[in-house]
Amino acid sequence: MIDRINKLKSNIADTWIEVFWKSPYHLSALKVTISIAFLLIPSLLLFNNPFIGTTMALGVVAMALGETDVHPRGRSKSALVSLVIYLIVSCCVEFAFSYPIFFALLIIVSAFTLTLIGGLNQRMQGITFGALLIFVYTMLGASSTDIWYHQPILYTIGAFAYSTVSILLLRRRPYRLLKEQLARGFHYLADYIDIKANLFPSDSYSQKSIRNQLAQKNIMLAQQIENCKNHLYSFSDESNADTMPVVNNYYRKWFLLQEMQERALSSHERYDLLSKEVGNIELIEGFGQLMKELGSAMHKYADSLLTDKPYKHPLSLRWTLSAVESMIEEEQFSTHNQALFLLMRNLKGLEENLRKEEILISKIDVTVFNSRKPQHTSIVTLLNPYHPRFKSAVRLTLAWLLGYTAIQLLHIDKGAWILLTSLIVFQQTYSATRIRLFNRVLGTLMGVILGVLVAQILPTISGQIILQLTSIYLFFYWLKKNYVVAAVFITTYVLASFNILSDQGVAVMFPRIIDTLLGGAIAYLVVRFVWPDWQYKRLPQLLITAVEKNKRYFESIYEGSVTEEDYLHNRRTAYNADNELTSAWKGMRLEPKDSKQYQESAFSLTNLNHALLSYISAFGVHKHAEELTNKEQEFCIGISEVLQNVSNLLNNMANQQQIDSLIQSAIFWEDSLEEMLKDTSNARAGLIYNIAHVSREILIEAKEISKNT
Repeated sequence: MIDRINKLKSNIADTWIEVFWKSPYHLSALKVTISIAFLLIPSLLLFNNPFIGTTMALGVVAMALGETDVHPRGRSKSALVSLVIYLIVSCCVEFAFSYPIFFALLIIVSAFTLTLIGGLNQRMQGITFGALLIFVYTMLGASSTDIWYHQPILYTIGAFAYSTVSILLLRRRPYRLLKEQLARGFHYLADYIDIKANLFPSDSYSQKSIRNQLAQKNIMLAQQIENCKNHLYSFSDESNADTMPVVNNYYRKWFLLQEMQERALSSHERYDLLSKEVGNIELIEGFGQLMKELGSAMHKYADSLLTDKPYKHPLSLRWTLSAVESMIEEEQFSTHNQALFLLMRNLKGLEENLRKEEILISKIDVTVFNSRKPQHTSIVTLLNPYHPRFKSAVRLTLAWLLGYTAIQLLHIDKGAWILLTSLIVFQQTYSATRIRLFNRVLGTLMGVILGVLVAQILPTISGQIILQLTSIYLFFYWLKKNYVVAAVFITTYVLASFNILSDQGVAVMFPRIIDTLLGGAIAYLVVRFVWPDWQYKRLPQLLITAVEKNKRYFESIYEGSVTEEDYLHNRRTAYNADNELTSAWKGMRLEPKDSKQYQESAFSLTNLNHALLSYISAFGVHKHAEELTNKEQEFCIGISEVLQNVSNLLNNMANQQQIDSLIQSAIFWEDSLEEMLKDTSNARAGLIYNIAHVSREILIEAKEISKNT
């Protein structure tokens, strides 16, 4: 009997680890669902009053959506501020709701102020978003009770209940969220390497699709690395001398992630040429298999961070590595031998990063980061009309005023859905707003269909509670994975809530669709015509920044005079600049036709800049392997001069004669570099060749752009 109980406990523990510990999305969804269940079910059983339970549940949702802090102390601070603001905002809505003119003034003050304050730091961004949700939720329930303080108190109770659960769990495992952020970064990196494995073998046609996938995944990876940085800074700010050694260990893992990103992003040669010209196709396929093995091992490493179980290095990875090394020895007289050798050394470095992780990170000094604090923007900066946050505040305020005007003129019942849709659909750019609007409308329509069908199958109160809890669980699970699916389940949640409240869930669905379409249309029109942030207008400056950051990153490799901290900073900012450029180009494709003329040149320069960054990354991977020869050093200085002139061209500060002379000189670079390659002491000449070639192409492209502007 005891053995059976122990076995059952073991099975439960294993299931918990596999389903929840390895999947933070499941864990966060479970936390919200349990909080709502403990509020909703007792309110129905004890008070027989569904209004109490559903209102408290909305408080839970607002607090959960606005949660940002990863440190227990920081989360306690943000929860306290949130509770106070939620109570004040809800009370203000209750007092002013019956007086349209005063309520319109409240919308102006609240929407603008809360949106602007949200730009101060990450904590306030979460708090103010939750407060804006409470504003709309209070509007929705304003006619449901005659006692004005019911809603403010119930929302605050719900938010407090969730915060209590969240903070207690975080205090029990205070580093859990840091592990989640780092693990997500390693998972993204593993996905990137899995995709890149498809380049071995590949041709020029198939590479276009693969590289688009890589660009998208790299944006996610770079953003996650920035998220990790912000959370680490937040932890440093809240930690004391006793806990800093533990935080420092996570800093080291963050540096390891960045080093592995550099290795993964690097390109040592055009892989379509290698696939075509290397005679041994099994060797090329071997590289692909080795990268898949590395990706799989990286996923296991990420899981080990989440589960606190020791990482076990796969034996199959070592076997594959050994097999590919053996095949490379047979290609030692190949014309691509040096490129194959450097590529193999890079992949061995990735394998070593995983196998010797503890030894490698123990050598990293991170004490300089102990005093770092989260990024903070001053209110004076935000009050600048040209600041993106100021523009966002104006847009949301105008959209809410238009939505409220429509409610009053058309006498729309529960018209707060219009404001809620505008709040959720609004994004920083026109293109992102368009995508979110489409996803929201599609998800709502699908949710209505699904919700109506399920409501017929589960017509009882118990059935609606099950639907509600299941829907909110699936909403939070899918929220950061797939917004269309998340919108489906938040719609079914709303339907179940109205069925519990008044048995009219199906009846309110059609008006909800109309309100969603109206709110989305208002958001679209506002972001389209009010201070639109067109990506094609940002593109020139983004190009300049990307080239300058690449130049600084490149120089920090070949000059070798910067500290390791500065080198990491230069590398990270170059990656971020490249991702901003890529994101802007992708956004341009959804913008109006008057931006189409820029797309071709933008596409060319974006691709060239990313190729340059990939080649510089390969150069950086091998920076400690061999000393640069004098000839290699001279070429690097020449490349820096070219990149500086690209920046001058884009800034309209270039000397045209000097540019023409530089282009003529660069035409003969290949001949000189090919001569250098014959000398085996110039071990990195091949990498420099690639960087020089792309730099010259960027200079020529920049010259053409400067002619046409």
